[in-house]
Amino acid sequence: MADPPAPTVPANAALRQLAFLERVARATAERADHAQLLRTIIDEATEATSTQVCSLYLWDDTEKVLVLTATNGLAQSGVGVVRLGLGEGITGWVAAQRLPLVVPDVRAEPRFTWVPNLDQERFRSMLSVPILTQDRVIGVMNLQTVDIHQFNSEEVEFVQALAAQVAGMIELSALRQKLAGQLALEREAVQRLTALNASKSDLLAMLSHDFRGPLSIARSYAYGLKERLSGPDLDACRELEAELESLERMTDNLMLSLELESQHQLVLDLEEVDLVELVDRTCRGLQRTSADHSIMFESSFAIRVVSVDRSKIRSVVINLVGNAIKYSPTGGRIWVRLTPDADRVEISVEDEGIGLDAREVETIFERYGRGDTAQERGIRGHGLGLFICRQIAESHGGTIYARPLPDGSRFTLMLPIGPSARYSDEAYAPASFTD
Repeated sequence: MADPPAPTVPANAALRQLAFLERVARATAERADHAQLLRTIIDEATEATSTQVCSLYLWDDTEKVLVLTATNGLAQSGVGVVRLGLGEGITGWVAAQRLPLVVPDVRAEPRFTWVPNLDQERFRSMLSVPILTQDRVIGVMNLQTVDIHQFNSEEVEFVQALAAQVAGMIELSALRQKLAGQLALEREAVQRLTALNASKSDLLAMLSHDFRGPLSIARSYAYGLKERLSGPDLDACRELEAELESLERMTDNLMLSLELESQHQLVLDLEEVDLVELVDRTCRGLQRTSADHSIMFESSFAIRVVSVDRSKIRSVVINLVGNAIKYSPTGGRIWVRLTPDADRVEISVEDEGIGLDAREVETIFERYGRGDTAQERGIRGHGLGLFICRQIAESHGGTIYARPLPDGSRFTLMLPIGPSARYSDEAYAPASFTD
């Protein structure tokens, strides 16, 4: 006698099952809420399989247990609370064996473990299927019915296919949830950091602004006293003036650094500037506070007026000449030169100081970058001056670079002249400001 034909899933049931996959796939693409997606899965699963309960247990890799994550028929108080180890109950057995299990009547199944305050006596039959991804158990799906029901092979195969689809959905949703949590933490951290930086910038800007007035007054007094003093008192006054000059330069650098941090670029206040007069005046001011060094300035070209930000170009000259003074021995000479180069002008500062290592010519222009030799000799500095010089040069469309010399170093600022530049018939005579 021939074997009876295997039972088949009714056509309308098959259509419901296909519709389930479509609806859950759409929910996976549309929903960002992990918990809501899981509720959608279990509700659609009971609809597609004509069962009364669907429960999802997901694997917690930290605790090494299965955690009830969603259910639409058992006590909701158990969600997130009930935990089953591998091999514990039907759910734990299915996870451990990685095999589906059909239980016609849970009351007669020795592997069934009654979970107080969760399970209900009215549910009799059960189909438990492992949720696998890449040969790894990520959970178990349980389907239950009120009436005794013998799940056939087609139903088991369908729920296994369903679990395979759900595995990818659950992992994708869990990854989205994890990323969303990480992004939320990062946004919170960025907000805190932004607020902290704003407070820091406001404080430093206020302090820098409040420093300028007293510094200018102190320098005026020091300059006036210097004319009336001699001997050790004059030396002390010159030293005081040099320290005030250094503090003023530090304050200017700090303000420019804050501008870069807050706006990510320097805003230029361009005007027509007599470049020779600007460099000459700046060098004269520096010479007054640096009696132990000789600053010599010369311009070998006739161009005078260019469009630049006066205060920022002055800051570059102060930083470069100030560094040359700082890193040069007592009695050292410093040459400041303006020379033409096609459609650009060069401002170079050359000294007889400690020099540069060839490897340092780029790193010293980085924020907080300082030469190894300077640090080894304990020369004070914050590594902002040259970084700011480079930002000023680039904001003008120019560049700045350093070159080591056999006895000292040379720093060169190159600026584009531009079509609005004006020339003079008179060349600038070289000047030594110690005369």
